[in-house]
Amino acid sequence: MAKYIFAILVALTIIGGFLRFYGITKNPISLSIDEVAFGYNAYSILKTGRDEYGKFLPLTFKSTGDYKNPVPIYLMVPSIALFGLNEFSIRFPTALIAILTIPVFFLLFMEITGALSISLVATLLLTISPWHIYYSRYVSDHLIAGFLVVLGSLCLLKMLKTGRWFWSIGSAIFLVLSMYTY
Repeated sequence: MAKYIFAILVALTIIGGFLRFYGITKNPISLSIDEVAFGYNAYSILKTGRDEYGKFLPLTFKSTGDYKNPVPIYLMVPSIALFGLNEFSIRFPTALIAILTIPVFFLLFMEITGALSISLVATLLLTISPWHIYYSRYVSDHLIAGFLVVLGSLCLLKMLKTGRWFWSIGSAIFLVLSMYTY
């Protein structure tokens, strides 16, 4: 039985990955001004360790008329190093985190409900959710924050259920990171 559940979860994650990565550089048609600002700051951090205003590894990034949170920018640095400075490397971290949200969401629902069928249906709905697919296709700091909240909540519930202290550390880290994301 567990093998079938694992296979279904893997299949949902693969389907979700396809829906989120297919044509990611063509839809949306071009980078938005926020995506360009995120990408430029991530590229600057990669090359110099400083943002566009010369601050060394800042916790907030001054940008075009507003301030950007650091987590999306720091998540972009490895993808820009791997794939170069282009649309794909800028959008890659958000799409990857959107895909990782699918199995973590299943685990959270299993922890909350304890019902396999409800958890699978909820995960299927997240996998094909137009909202989740849409926001995973461009730099979306609120989608990344949502993943961190789901992960932090899962760790918190595990800590409450098992009483093991190390789950509280994971919960604290992920929930605090969510504040620096959105």
